[in-house]
Amino acid sequence: MRTTKKRLSYIHRIAWLSILPQFIWQCVFGWFPLLVAFFVAFQKFHVIKPCTFVGWENFRQALNDPLFYITFRNTFYYTFLSIGLTFLIPIIVAILIFEMRKGIIRVMMLLWFIPISAMASNVLWKWWYDPNMGLFNGILTALGFPTLRWLNDRSLAMICLVLPGVIFFAPGLIYLASIQSIPQELYEAADLEGASFWGKIWHITLPRLRPIIAMMLLLSIIGNMQVFDRPFVMTGGGPGHVTLSVVMEIYLLSFGDLRFGKATVLALFLFSILMVLIYLQRRYFKENLDQ
Repeated sequence: MRTTKKRLSYIHRIAWLSILPQFIWQCVFGWFPLLVAFFVAFQKFHVIKPCTFVGWENFRQALNDPLFYITFRNTFYYTFLSIGLTFLIPIIVAILIFEMRKGIIRVMMLLWFIPISAMASNVLWKWWYDPNMGLFNGILTALGFPTLRWLNDRSLAMICLVLPGVIFFAPGLIYLASIQSIPQELYEAADLEGASFWGKIWHITLPRLRPIIAMMLLLSIIGNMQVFDRPFVMTGGGPGHVTLSVVMEIYLLSFGDLRFGKATVLALFLFSILMVLIYLQRRYFKENLDQ
């Protein structure tokens, strides 16, 4: 008994020592900046000069600024489009690939492992969208269709930002690995019962993928709500602020106008929204299959 307690105590010490570096990292680069943000939001913040307490002035300025509502509207719209157009495709592709031969599955997993430079792909897509020398207008001209303004069109710009995600949505590898972990005995039993292909997907594959889908949906929403690089590189927030995201506005306020207090207010509002989404996911979408 004493040996068992001593061994458990040793395991606990090893476990704490293992997570200590990550805990310190989270404190220094996660929670400490968050505490600083609450301080900066109530200050007229300067990098070099002493800060001045202004109370709720930064909040008042942010809420009275039309760009505050425009950026959040754009961010929600981008997230809605991105989830609607790109989230289900990797799940469907992973299910269909799993029905192929094992050699093809290995090749597809290898292709998904190949790293892709997001910044390089954004620059490439921006060139393809170019109204004068872009690839897409060249194809339309060759087919005899009228050309489009793409990123310069207020009605098309946001959709153009979302389309690259249809191709570069990497979590398909996660779904493929999750499908491979499903016991084959379940599919064999379904075959004996005469289940159809879609029946097996609906009653076996999707229920087993539900925890992964729920978590990936949350991560996808969080990532899309913090979109920055794609609109920054491809449109600069235009035309007419229709692609200006919250994080991009935070960047412009901070490093363009040096209005750190107002920028921090926007960051706190975005943080609050994401925390609500995380709470709802953890509260109402259980990841345990037995719940």
